[in-house]
Amino acid sequence: MAPSTLEQGIAGTGQIRSGKQYPVLQFLRLHAFIVDHKARPDSTEEAKQVRMWLHEQFGPNKDDSLRSDILTLKWPHGVIPSELPNFETEARRLRYQALGKACHQANIPSLLLGHHKADKKETSIMRLIEGYRGAGLRGISTESDIPDCEGIYGAYQSGGRGYTATQNESAKALFSKQGPAEEMLPPMKEYRKPGFEYGGVRTYRPLLTFSKRNLQKTLSEANVPWVEDPTNEDPTVSVRNAIRLLIRNKSLPMALSGPSHWNTYTLETAAENIHQKYQWRNERADDLFQALNIITFDSRAGSLAVRIRSMSLDKSSLSPTINIEQENIGARLVRLLLQLVSPQDHISLQSLETATKSMLLDIDKKLRGHDKKSCPGPIFTAGGVYCERVSLSNDDSGLKSGESYKSVLVDHTWRLSRQPYHQNLPEPECRVPPAQPLFYNPKAKKQQQIIYPEPPWQLWDGRYWIQVINSTLQPLKICPLTEDRLLRLKARVRAEDCGDTKKSATLRKLMREAAPGLLRFTLPAIVDGEDKVLVLPTLGFEVDGLTIEWRIRYRRVIFPDNIKKEAVIALPEKEFECVKPPAISAHHQNIIEDRREAKVQRKVEGIVEKQRIKEKLDKRLKKKKMRTKNQRGSRNKKSSSCY
Repeated sequence: MAPSTLEQGIAGTGQIRSGKQYPVLQFLRLHAFIVDHKARPDSTEEAKQVRMWLHEQFGPNKDDSLRSDILTLKWPHGVIPSELPNFETEARRLRYQALGKACHQANIPSLLLGHHKADKKETSIMRLIEGYRGAGLRGISTESDIPDCEGIYGAYQSGGRGYTATQNESAKALFSKQGPAEEMLPPMKEYRKPGFEYGGVRTYRPLLTFSKRNLQKTLSEANVPWVEDPTNEDPTVSVRNAIRLLIRNKSLPMALSGPSHWNTYTLETAAENIHQKYQWRNERADDLFQALNIITFDSRAGSLAVRIRSMSLDKSSLSPTINIEQENIGARLVRLLLQLVSPQDHISLQSLETATKSMLLDIDKKLRGHDKKSCPGPIFTAGGVYCERVSLSNDDSGLKSGESYKSVLVDHTWRLSRQPYHQNLPEPECRVPPAQPLFYNPKAKKQQQIIYPEPPWQLWDGRYWIQVINSTLQPLKICPLTEDRLLRLKARVRAEDCGDTKKSATLRKLMREAAPGLLRFTLPAIVDGEDKVLVLPTLGFEVDGLTIEWRIRYRRVIFPDNIKKEAVIALPEKEFECVKPPAISAHHQNIIEDRREAKVQRKVEGIVEKQRIKEKLDKRLKKKKMRTKNQRGSRNKKSSSCY
């Protein structure tokens, strides 16, 4: 696919970064988002002014131009944004959520942000003040998933909108002009199979190596205007503004200021060194992750069986003894494993000390002499995951739990699953109100007589994306399957069987295969107002006589490249039968209309061409008939003259 067909999103807030930020990207099809925070009386007019400048530069919303939309933030009723003590945090959250939703509606997988070198320095100083250490001081990332959009379908790790392989090569050729292409591309390792979500919006910051002064100079030379936000100069609004004032007045300590003749090692240098070490550790952990052997991954209950074979962390030229680097890399490796089944969006490395020692301490034969008393037993929890060491049978056909901790093997096999819910904590829950039908068509098929709008996707327990059409008259909810709910479900199924135990046997088989033991009490269940289980969506089991429809997918996951296809057990894939197709955005409606017009034009041209060919053939046929008629007439004249 040519670079001109790639679509990127550009975010701006009406400030300096809202001008013609990316001259090198002019040959792409871009979509600009101008965010109106509604924090000042003039913010709306400034947003309109920026949009007018964009139209002057690129044209007013033509197919080959930069499209632009103004996103107005909606604050709670009665709230004055500028008077909030945490205005900067709340504005950031609302801004990214508005951008994520807008990118999803416009089918945009990549969002370019205008953060520059000064923003990165200010962030590092802010984190230093807040007590961050180590990797927390590396500043702003070059690329990441869009922040503050957890649970928003299509924006955060879902929606199936990502680069294709061909687009990836085009983007690599593009960003090679700006810096390392590998830092500017989205991850291509996500598992893209039925039953799993993938995609989402990725944010990129290609201007982090440019200073604000250079950007202003570039815009001035290109005669591109911009708007300055006066609140950015008020040190009483936020900590960032206060830091910005100290930097401008050169009031910071020498170590926090820019490089000079007397001081070459500054906070910026430290942040860059930390960032490089952070990337190196992640690469080493990813190499070790690729060498793991995932035996089974059952998305029906979110369980994983993995074998960690004989491999040494000192393959990265580290000391063979346990040290800080090895523990850090090992913790990152364990985090990659836990994230496959954990309900938590982020797992801190500090919380994985126990898991790292237990899973990786004896991974190298050289470490056998280490004190095993400091290593926990074969069962523990970490990051919301229940971890249990198991042993495989000779034919690798099943798992046997309860291996003695004294028989420590070089090859560890672990079963990871969602940690059982704590009784004193609220259980994860999603509400499903009754669906409002769009229209009723008595002439259609029975299952299509009532048409409903497509329901929203909801993220349950951080693991499953679920859609439910509730055609009942009472609200439903999605909650965990408890022991009490399971007992009542079994009683209902036995009553419905009426002597035939086929459905009861099916339920028992599903529980035994997909969710044995306490694992079954982490399954999602759709229940009614009387707390009766109607559907176990991950197992595809439902009670007879239901008037609801549902779809479910596991969240985005990243597996090792060597995982076998048969090792992954996917969720049942379903399609709605009584749903109206979702509304199409105005941008894609224009594309569809253009394609329809082009198709009609080609059809008309084909008809005209056929008509022209037909007329040509008719003309030839007419000439041939006239020639034949003349020849017959001449022969008749000759025959009559003979007589």
